[in-house]
Amino acid sequence: MCALSRRTWLKAASTTAASVAVPAAVLAQTRFPTKPIRLIIGFPAGGITDIVMRTAAVEAEKKLGQAVVVENRPGAAGVPAYLAMKAAAPDGHVIGGVNPALWRQPVFENVAYDPLKDFTYILNMVDNIFAVVVAADSPFKTWADLLAYGRATPQKVSYGAPPGLGQSAHVFMEEVTSVEKVQWQPIGYKGSSESVTALLGGHITFAVDTVISTSAHVRSGKARYLAVASNQRMKSWPGVPTMKDLGYQIAIDSPIGLGGPAGIPPDVVRVLHDAFKFAIEQPAFIALLDRSDQSPRYMDTAQFNEFVQRSTVEQRALLIKYGMDSKR
Repeated sequence: MCALSRRTWLKAASTTAASVAVPAAVLAQTRFPTKPIRLIIGFPAGGITDIVMRTAAVEAEKKLGQAVVVENRPGAAGVPAYLAMKAAAPDGHVIGGVNPALWRQPVFENVAYDPLKDFTYILNMVDNIFAVVVAADSPFKTWADLLAYGRATPQKVSYGAPPGLGQSAHVFMEEVTSVEKVQWQPIGYKGSSESVTALLGGHITFAVDTVISTSAHVRSGKARYLAVASNQRMKSWPGVPTMKDLGYQIAIDSPIGLGGPAGIPPDVVRVLHDAFKFAIEQPAFIALLDRSDQSPRYMDTAQFNEFVQRSTVEQRALLIKYGMDSKR
C-alpha cells in the first residue's frame, strides 16, 4: 500500500468512526429513562389517586425499564405535591398524579403555581366515581330519608368531603344543597381513609366519597350507598340510583391523569404516555377498575390538555358561584 493510499484509508476510517461515535453519544444523552422515576401523589395511601397510580406504575415499569417509585405527599388538596412537581427538573424523571384539585386550588388561595403554565399534562387514565355513602347502622336507607331529615334538622347534618373543601365532593354537595335550599356542614378531609374512618365512627352523617375507597366497606356490610354522583349506575350495585335518577342535573366530573413539570421534551412525554397507556390496558389495571366500579377514561396528550384548559375555566366559574374564590 502506497503512503498516499494509506493516509487516505486512515482518514476515511477515522471519519467513519466519528460518524458512528457521534450518534451513539447523542443516544446516550437522550435515552429515557436513565434512572428510576418518582411518581408524586398528593393524597394519602389508600385513596383513589394512590391506588390507581400504584397499580399503573407496576405495569408501566414493564415498558419503561426502570422502577417507578411512588411518593405520597398528602395535605392541602395536593398543593405540596404539585409544588414539588413544578420544581422538578423537566426531564421526565419526576411526574405525578393530577386531578381537578390542581386547577381548582388557585381559585381560592395563593398556591404559587399556574396550572396552565407550570405543568405538562401527559394523559388521562380513569374517571373518579363518587357516591353518597352512610354507615350500615345509619337510619337512612334512601336518599329521600336523608333529605327529609336534612330539611327538618339541617343543623345536625354533616358530611365528609375528601380530599378537602373546595374539591369535587364539596362542590358537588354545595350544588345539591343549593337546589334543596338547605345548609349542611361540610367536613374536609385529606383523603378517603380519614373520611371513611369518621363515617364508620359516627362522627359525620354521611360522606361523598370515591367508590374505589368505600366499596370494600359496602361489600363487608359496614356501609351503604344511597346514590351515585355520576350519570351511570354502578355494575355492582345497579339498584343504587344516580343523582340524575333522583331528579338532579348534577354529577361529579373528576378524572385522574398523569402530569409533570412544564417543559418536558415531547419525545419524553411520548415515552411516558405510551408506557402509562399500556398500563391502563393491562388485565391487572382493568380488574382493579372492575372491582371498584371505576371507569376507564383515556385521553391522549392533546385531548388531556384541551380538557384541562376547558375545565380550568368551568371550575373557576363554579367556585366563584358558591363564594369559594379568594377574591370574593
